[in-house]
Amino acid sequence: MAVEVLDCTLRDGGYINNWEFGKAAITAILDKLEAGGIDIIECGFLTSRPRDQDCTLFASPRDIAPLLPRRQRNSLFVAMIAMGERELPPDKLPPKVPGGLEGIRLTFHREETGLAMEWAAAIMDKGYQVFLQPVGTAFYSDLELLRLVERVNLLKPYAFYIVDTLGSMYRNQVTRQFHLIDENMDPAVRLGFHGHNNLQLAFSNAQVLSTIQTKRTLILDSSVYGMGRGAGNLPTELITRYINRNIQSRYNVAMVLDIYDSYIAPLRKEFEWGYTMAYQLAATQSCHPNYAAYLMNKQTLTMTDIESILRSIPRRQRVEFHRDLIRELYHRYQSKHIDDTKAVEELSALIQNRELLVLAPGPSLRTRRGAVQEFLRERSPFVMTVNFTDPTFPVDACFFSNHKRLDIAGGKLQCQPGPRRIFTSNLAAYGDGDCLYVDYDRCANGDQMVSDNAGLMLLKLLERCGAKRVFLAGFDGAPGGYYDRSPAMAVSQAEALERQRRMGEQLRKLPLELVFLTPSAYEEKEGVR
Repeated sequence: MAVEVLDCTLRDGGYINNWEFGKAAITAILDKLEAGGIDIIECGFLTSRPRDQDCTLFASPRDIAPLLPRRQRNSLFVAMIAMGERELPPDKLPPKVPGGLEGIRLTFHREETGLAMEWAAAIMDKGYQVFLQPVGTAFYSDLELLRLVERVNLLKPYAFYIVDTLGSMYRNQVTRQFHLIDENMDPAVRLGFHGHNNLQLAFSNAQVLSTIQTKRTLILDSSVYGMGRGAGNLPTELITRYINRNIQSRYNVAMVLDIYDSYIAPLRKEFEWGYTMAYQLAATQSCHPNYAAYLMNKQTLTMTDIESILRSIPRRQRVEFHRDLIRELYHRYQSKHIDDTKAVEELSALIQNRELLVLAPGPSLRTRRGAVQEFLRERSPFVMTVNFTDPTFPVDACFFSNHKRLDIAGGKLQCQPGPRRIFTSNLAAYGDGDCLYVDYDRCANGDQMVSDNAGLMLLKLLERCGAKRVFLAGFDGAPGGYYDRSPAMAVSQAEALERQRRMGEQLRKLPLELVFLTPSAYEEKEGVR
């Protein structure tokens, strides 16, 4: 078997950085991949919504041509058209020209198969090599796959793919589909494999396929350092070194390492991708990884919670991501309606005629500890913490709305029996008879992004209890970890800034006087006292 490597860093990796690699980086990456002997190099997307020259979303192959190496080239340069994703239709595609883009990868969903075959034929008529990539091959029955192969045989494209969209295929599934296709597809058509790393199997599945005895050429998709959405892809540096040592030494892996050092390592400091427990759970449940990403970004759930919600997704809606569905399932999982009248009355009595100090777990609670302790000595306020506890502060009540943070604080909470524990109703299963339980929905607000922010939930509860003024410390409103150095969950800078903006909006809506004892982004940017 001949084995070729297709690097998709600039296309699939672009999901991580919004395809904004920069023109100089795009040109250098293409050059180094070609110099490294990579057989097929994907330059980006062809789309009806292109952006500027620093981005790998292109309007035409004409925009890609100036970026290609000027020397004599051995690599095949391609781009992808993704049907249903602001795609570039074939009638907008200029004919292939010598020295320019040579191939088009066409990806399509099952219901788009008929149109995909028409588009593929039209693209081939314009002189391009066509790679057909059906989304979610793992979810095709044998009969559906064979019918698709029949249509492929009539078309005779350059390549046809097994696509492990959800990263859920084990070696027996991959090899079974390979043999089924290999035995029934025209031998001139190359067979590709695009794997994702949700189960840490992209590399092992690629190795298994490379050992199958067949006369057909195998194409293995990869990206530098596995850069790609969610759990990422097969790493180019791993598969090229493997082929060098076990099949034929023909790749200059040093070129791939140079790309990592210069262009990918800086991105890795800013963006997250790669194997995580949540992506593994998504693959195990045959769910789109964006479901797991949505639940992780809520920053309120344990892995057990995430798995429970993923299991509740209807099977017919698991392969494609439906944001409204996962929002509803998350809310349904968290929402536990209770009558909290007595709890609100008890808390109202506790805070009556007292100054209120709410301690949130921002780093300023550590850096400005002296100022907070001075306030405590002078004012003797009623002190409440949000999703954490600390025996070094004279805390009167601990408020928890977040299962993940309750798990982290569990040991300290048991060793600190004095403070009153106040849990939102979604945590009723994790408390005891000494806890006060308040209704989750009545503490939440209407903004989906910050609806269950614990600090906002507590402030809304305090409003119900008759509070008029609340002093705040550690309510930093900017990413930077937690004051007690417990693990912070990664959030992109753009999302963090948007959350900050929306938090400010919700704070302004509260009929409370908020006074910040420690520096806060909300105080400086949102006009809250």
